[in-house]
Amino acid sequence: MSSNKLYGLEKHFLDLIKLYTLNKLPKVIMLSGKKGQGKFTLTHHLITYFFDKNNYDLKSFAINEKNKLVFDIKENYNANVIYFNCLNNNVKIDDIRKLRISLQKSSIDNSKRFIIFDDVECLNVNCVNALLKTIEEPSDINYFIIINNQTQKILDTLKSRSIEIRFFLNKNEKINIIEKLALNFNIDKKINLNNSTLTPGMYLKFNKIVTEEKIDLDMRLITNIEKLLKLNKVKKDIDYFNFAIYLTNQYYLDKSKNQLNIENYNDSRINIIKKLHESNKLNLNQANLITELENYI
Repeated sequence: MSSNKLYGLEKHFLDLIKLYTLNKLPKVIMLSGKKGQGKFTLTHHLITYFFDKNNYDLKSFAINEKNKLVFDIKENYNANVIYFNCLNNNVKIDDIRKLRISLQKSSIDNSKRFIIFDDVECLNVNCVNALLKTIEEPSDINYFIIINNQTQKILDTLKSRSIEIRFFLNKNEKINIIEKLALNFNIDKKINLNNSTLTPGMYLKFNKIVTEEKIDLDMRLITNIEKLLKLNKVKKDIDYFNFAIYLTNQYYLDKSKNQLNIENYNDSRINIIKKLHESNKLNLNQANLITELENYI
């Protein structure tokens, strides 16, 4: 979900558009940080400003409805904006080879062209090497924005070819942004903000799951894990699985507060998460998994 308003990353936005205006924008920018901090939203706002700054409200950091790129840039409607989602091996080496060939051609109206790789850390080694060759091709019009959500280690060679901008939001900043987003999208906040460790983007995703799937957060942890795993299997949406992991972490975080047996709680938490990942990866029998997890809860 990309907001028509930018929250919390205004300084990064202003710094980057200043470089763009001075024609000093780096050819390869890597935006690094936990998923859900607004890196894609920042990218969306940058692109909409670059292509149609007359329909961007710089005072309130908002995309106007008349903006030429007001639609989601993930849809690849504009030939000068190319988006790749690297999750779940969605990007193959042939895709990057085709990209390399297409980037050797002129852009429409000789405009600057932006290539976005989201969740770039999920690319395999062969794809990364092909991407490096593409990046190293000299060009006056091609700019790469690489979003690194740090879900796994990324190759140093790719980092070394990029100007990296790192993102971190403290607890108060996260709560402030979540409150603004909830107001913007008219969202009923179901998840307790004070105890939440979620980034704004992940909060919105998980809050949506609670609302749409009628998840009762006061139910037993094992009951909610079972329901979320079933939803993950049926809908093939990793957010349900990730929410089960989050609830497990929160359960033991709350349970271990002011307790003497913190080490035991932490061991149980680690064992549950390990079993969940094994089950998801190997597609193990869910009924047996739930029975096994009950021993830890």
